Amino acid sequence: MISSKIYCLPLQDPKKRFLLGKKGNVELLAIGLNPSTANETTLDPTSRVIERIAQDNGCDGWWLMNLCPARTPQPKNLPKRKNKPLLLQNIKVLSQLLNDPSPSITMVLCCWGNHINDRKYLEEQAKIILNRITTAQLPLYCIGKTKLGNPYHPAPRVVNRFFGGVHKLKLQEFNF
Repeated sequence: MISSKIYCLPLQDPKKRFLLGKKGNVELLAIGLNPSTANETTLDPTSRVIERIAQDNGCDGWWLMNLCPARTPQPKNLPKRKNKPLLLQNIKVLSQLLNDPSPSITMVLCCWGNHINDRKYLEEQAKIILNRITTAQLPLYCIGKTKLGNPYHPAPRVVNRFFGGVHKLKLQEFNF
C-alpha cells in the first residue's frame, strides 16, 4: 500500500524540486522534464497519474525526478542556458537515490515528452541520467513514444486522448 506521506526535496521551494514521491517496498522512478506545482502537501495532475501508473504496475511507492529541477508549469519557461550547479545537484540527488539501500526501485518510467528538444542541455541531462540508471541495471519503460521518438508525458490530457485513460496504459520498453 502506498504511503500517504509525500516526500519532497527541498521542502517549500517555489523555484526548484529535485525529488517528489512516496516511499514503498517496490518503487517506480519516473523521469519527467520539469517540476510543476506538486509539493510536500499536494500532488498535481501529472504526479497523480504517475502514482496510478506505479500502483497499476505492482509498485507501492514511486519517485519523480526531472531532467531539469527548475520549477515552472510551462516547459517554454525553462532557463534558456543550463544552470550547471542546479543540474549537478540534480544528478547528485539521483545518484543518492540509486545508491540508497532503502529505496527499492525496480523500474524507471521515462516521461519527458517532446519539449526535451527545446533546450540542448535537456538532451544532455537525459543522457547523463539514463547512463546512471542503466549502470544501476534498472529497466527503462515509457507509456508510448511521440512521433519524434520521445516518451510521452503522462499529463491527464495526453493519457486520456492517446490511451483512453490511465487504467488502459501498458508500459513499453524504452530505448533512448
